[in-house]
Amino acid sequence: MVAKVAPGDGIRAMELEDVDAVLAIESATQLTPWSSAHFRDCLSNANYLCQVATVDDDPVAFLILSRILDETHVLNIAVAPAWQRRGIARRLLQQALDAARADAMTVVYLEVRESNQSAQALYRQLGFETCGVRKNYYRKGEGHENAVLMQCLLSGGHK
Repeated sequence: MVAKVAPGDGIRAMELEDVDAVLAIESATQLTPWSSAHFRDCLSNANYLCQVATVDDDPVAFLILSRILDETHVLNIAVAPAWQRRGIARRLLQQALDAARADAMTVVYLEVRESNQSAQALYRQLGFETCGVRKNYYRKGEGHENAVLMQCLLSGGHK
């Protein structure tokens, strides 16, 4: 039997005790994973919002946001491979967008690998639009890959 994550359930603030599990998710999903120190730094920064989605209190996904003035930036999001395609990333992002609106943020930005078409489709479904390209932003093997810069304008957002 496959455990399911109910909408809105199992999302909580990331804690130091989650870093090992989050690092395992990061390593399993990213070509150039963040270090443990990077996650610990995010947890200690008051301008960062760090969340995990859990099943039986075990992290299966995470989201790291930076919030400065009226802008939110999605710095990192990942779902453990065994839990992908179940709407977990959508729930994490939707909750983050709802919180940004409630906190009078005007825009949410993110970068996504040009090759990650499924993530781009999800972001478009949530209201993000392409607003630029960062050339050679991501490392990929011996070379680099462009990042697609996307934004979601919230009420009263940037023009």
